[in-house]
Amino acid sequence: MNKKNRNLSYYNKLGFDNLHSWKEEDISNFLIWDFMEDMNKMNNYNAQSFFTNSFRIAAQKYKKYKVIIDLIDNAYNKFFSLKVVKKKNSARKKILFNVATNFPLIILETKKSYSVEMAVKGKTDRLFAAENFIKYTSYTNLNQFIYNYLIKRDKHYLYKLLNDIERKIKRIKPDYIVLRNDFFPIERAMVLVSKKLRIPTIIIQHGVFQSVSLLIDGKVADYILTWGQYSKDLYVKKCDKKSKNVYVLGHPYLIEKSEVSSKKNKYYIVYYLGQNFERYNKNLLDIKIKTIKEINKICNKLGIKFIYRPHPGDNRKTLESKLPKVSFTPRKEKLTESFEKGDIFISFTSTSLIEAAIYSKICLQLMNFESKVINFEKLGICNKSFQTIEELEDYLTKIANSPNLDKFRIKFNNNYIETRYNPGRRFLEILNDIEENKEK
Repeated sequence: MNKKNRNLSYYNKLGFDNLHSWKEEDISNFLIWDFMEDMNKMNNYNAQSFFTNSFRIAAQKYKKYKVIIDLIDNAYNKFFSLKVVKKKNSARKKILFNVATNFPLIILETKKSYSVEMAVKGKTDRLFAAENFIKYTSYTNLNQFIYNYLIKRDKHYLYKLLNDIERKIKRIKPDYIVLRNDFFPIERAMVLVSKKLRIPTIIIQHGVFQSVSLLIDGKVADYILTWGQYSKDLYVKKCDKKSKNVYVLGHPYLIEKSEVSSKKNKYYIVYYLGQNFERYNKNLLDIKIKTIKEINKICNKLGIKFIYRPHPGDNRKTLESKLPKVSFTPRKEKLTESFEKGDIFISFTSTSLIEAAIYSKICLQLMNFESKVINFEKLGICNKSFQTIEELEDYLTKIANSPNLDKFRIKFNNNYIETRYNPGRRFLEILNDIEENKEK
């Protein structure tokens, strides 16, 4: 592993058109080790060990269900081919989405004007594609190449990865590829192949920046679509991007703001939005459990209903066994349902906390984990930020004694996250702008 500083300029000098002549060291750095190096800088854990295990699990799962997965994929795409009728608009440009189902509104709006195909990895992706009659290509098999390389250090697995992706992309023939990130190995491989084939790549910001010290996203894709001007400025400054290649998309989901401000059933409802930091550092689980217990105790004392909303990566059974006196959200409760039910939302740095603020909820940031993070209050994207649970308790006491929440509300900072755009229509505007600039 070469630890010298590598950026896009370094790889541009190598020449993406000359990918076949790259040294194995440069290919492995671009796909794997640049990412690992950044992750080690950001987190207090061994990134290589953690991600080797993650890719192992994914590869083993694919191997176990390979026959069934291949059967389903082949049957669906055969059915799709039989049903598709060649129309006048068959010459429309094609967009390949590798964003799973993170941005459904954008995918469905794009489908009206472009030919759309999806790169799928799991059950949810496939169901979304089937429900909306979108052709897809499976990328589930790619995890095995990353895992085998990490444990055997055999460069041939990286070439197998690149060759497989190149074969898929050449078959699809997309005009653009939209990615959720450009730092994980598979996404990096897609960018690398796309640059060789001269296909523009676009990434859509997938969450708020948890740290102001380092950006690992946005370093190699051609275009970046951000949630707001704040993020755009960061990408331009820290990722050495040209301003014309970074667009403000706005928040990628449509949100209806709540106007309800009075108490429900004579009490307010508090949600604590969990984050799965213990996935990377097991020592943080104790802090998490202690935090939930103490907030629950405070709410009980103040006559406020408390509910814990687990992170999708949480081990729910473990948490429920350690928190027997705490109410959890129902397993199938959607985030939007929690927003509708709750009045006050608390978290460390969850993106969902900011989304709750966009819903006009009272949002409180409890910064009691030892990690350098953005202060949401200073950015104007939450009501208050606290360093200690004691400070939080004082503020909750004021809320509990208030007949309504009007005086606690803030005006949301649209410079940080633009909320006034329709995400689907805004995405199409950006594509049109990119097209026009390419023709100049």
